[in-house]
Amino acid sequence: MSPSQDSTSDSTSAGRRAASPDNQTVLVDLLLTLSRGRGLIVLSILGFGLLGVLYAASVPSEYTATSKVVREASTEGGGQGLPEGLSSVQGLGLDLGGGGAGLTPTSYPEIATSREVRLAVARDTFYFPSTGRRTTFIEHVNRPAGLFGQALRYTVWLPWTLAEAIGPLLGGPDAAPPVASDSSDTLIYPTQAEERAITALGDRISASYAESGALDAGSGLMSIATTATDPTLAARMNERVIAHLRMRVREIRTETTQENLTFIQERFEEAQRELDAAEDRLSQFLEQNRSVLTGGNEPQLEFRRERLRREVRFKEQLYSQLQEQVTQTRLQLQREQPVVTIAEKAAPPTEASAPNWSLTLVLFLSLGVFFGVLGAVLRSMYRSHQEVPENQEKMQEVRRSLRPVGLIQGVRQEFEVQD
Repeated sequence: MSPSQDSTSDSTSAGRRAASPDNQTVLVDLLLTLSRGRGLIVLSILGFGLLGVLYAASVPSEYTATSKVVREASTEGGGQGLPEGLSSVQGLGLDLGGGGAGLTPTSYPEIATSREVRLAVARDTFYFPSTGRRTTFIEHVNRPAGLFGQALRYTVWLPWTLAEAIGPLLGGPDAAPPVASDSSDTLIYPTQAEERAITALGDRISASYAESGALDAGSGLMSIATTATDPTLAARMNERVIAHLRMRVREIRTETTQENLTFIQERFEEAQRELDAAEDRLSQFLEQNRSVLTGGNEPQLEFRRERLRREVRFKEQLYSQLQEQVTQTRLQLQREQPVVTIAEKAAPPTEASAPNWSLTLVLFLSLGVFFGVLGAVLRSMYRSHQEVPENQEKMQEVRRSLRPVGLIQGVRQEFEVQD
């Protein structure tokens, strides 16, 4: 090793030995500061712990009911396909359209939490123990708040109250859509009361894959969870969500089949009218030319009679095939069953899911430790600065500037500067 390398290593070692006492001094000073502020830290922990207990006690208990359902994928393309024999109808020049892709198992959670399902659940009637009445969820959400609720609304929840009041004015995401109607006076958008109920149910209804459910090509497990302030209410809401999920899936699956049935029925009625008209023309022709056709001396009349008969046979064939298609499509529409099977029913939970007392206390105690340590360190720094005469004069100036007279004087000075 060269002399230069020896000198470099010696200087590094000396620097480390010099820095070590400084670090130890800082650590000792910090421990001393914390020991002197132990009373403040303990009071901060107790204060925040008391706030945590009061917060957890003021929040109403919530219960979550969970059910598991089996989702089955449709092998018929979601009901879009028509019955057998379609090729014969298409051969007659009818284009009834093709089928699209059906519902997949991954789309069921989105349907379960969709606005349509939530609105249907909100319009159902439940028994609410908090009010002791059977009302719809819409009426329950939009009921007038009690005295205690009003006090909380304008004290603890004041920031959220202001945000709720200002949000619609600013056109934010919480703003309810305007209520519009069409020419038949049918509401297009939900009312504001229904919109609030839909938003409230958005936080109370959730759907996800079951923990043990690995989806295969055709089916899978899905968990549906509903949260309410009463265990029985949570279970009843879960049942209604599954019921409306079934209805919505049936509507989606049979929508195209219903459209095809309507189209075939229209074509069937049209074919019936055309057949009646063709038969009437043939009947009139035979009635008017009975004596002439009996003799068999008019080739033109014979040719026209055969042409009318061919038209009637064609109309009869079209009529018969469309009639068969109407019957088969109606049978297919009746066979469309809900593809949601309950694997595990929702039962009223025995334990509340919220508030989580342990998590709340740990969070508030952690905040108490943080603010207690921060207050102890700031108080130590303040006292150390107070010992310096120059800092004492600065602190006195700060106190004078923060008094009402000092604030007024500062405002006057600002106006004088602007002038």
